[in-house]
Amino acid sequence: MKTFDFDKKYSKPIVLSLGFFDCIHIGHKSLISTANEIAKSLGVESFVLTFSNDPSELFTKSRQIYTYNDRLEALEALGIDGVVSTTFDEEFANLSPNDFLERLLDSYDAKCIVVGADYTFGINATGDVEFLKSFCKSRGVKVEVVPFACVNGKKLSTRDLKSFIESGDIKGINAVLSEPYFMLGQVARAKHNGTRMGFPTANICQNPERFALADGVYATKTMIDGKEYPSMTNVGAKPTFDDYFETVETHIMGFYGDLYGKTVKISYFDRIRDIKRFESVDDLRAQLEKDENYVKNLLKIKE
Repeated sequence: MKTFDFDKKYSKPIVLSLGFFDCIHIGHKSLISTANEIAKSLGVESFVLTFSNDPSELFTKSRQIYTYNDRLEALEALGIDGVVSTTFDEEFANLSPNDFLERLLDSYDAKCIVVGADYTFGINATGDVEFLKSFCKSRGVKVEVVPFACVNGKKLSTRDLKSFIESGDIKGINAVLSEPYFMLGQVARAKHNGTRMGFPTANICQNPERFALADGVYATKTMIDGKEYPSMTNVGAKPTFDDYFETVETHIMGFYGDLYGKTVKISYFDRIRDIKRFESVDDLRAQLEKDENYVKNLLKIKE
């Protein structure tokens, strides 16, 4: 998948999807599927415009659901040919709707622009779908508007998605994402407490740029070098060992190689239980055995 800076010129014709894409939910998936179909019919490439940073940093302290690299991962899975990225800073935020579209269409030969019905842009979100249609008509660019996603009759919002993550409701968020909720991270050195118990783990520090997932033990799958393994993942502290540093540690079933320094993808399927302090290591080991059996049954792992 190609990646380009907003102001870099690209001469080949494209269909361009516009939006923040803070994560890739079912509404985004529908929008991108529409763009891909139009691109295929025109014989051109399908691109997405997104931000390389978190726009909310200028307005709130709430972190983003997925980082830019996470979004690239999810977008590529949907068959996007290229991503155009820009930094959302004060200069970009103060662009008028007209200036934004002038810069965009001067750099990219968009034959069609695809947006959601509630798409806004430009300073103080003063540009809307009607402005976009009018501007693009003057430039000979088609605009396709996709209805926004609704769940139980309510428009799907970032706030809804964050409430799922904050509560650890993995089944809830997976029902509205284009693929199971996931984390990307590099494996770091750990204290090997899990190894001594017979449950070795890959240790990944939580990305501070992401909206934090609720602490707990989760049923997961871990992707390593293109191969997926069943796993169970502890998000948060390890109180039985008096370790209160917040990490992500995943026990990967059926993998016995060296992971240090590798980047892995952890996909989440269910929250098994809360984190708790056990009276002994033996008690913790017994619980982990139960957790492992739960994961195997959930993910239908055959012995």
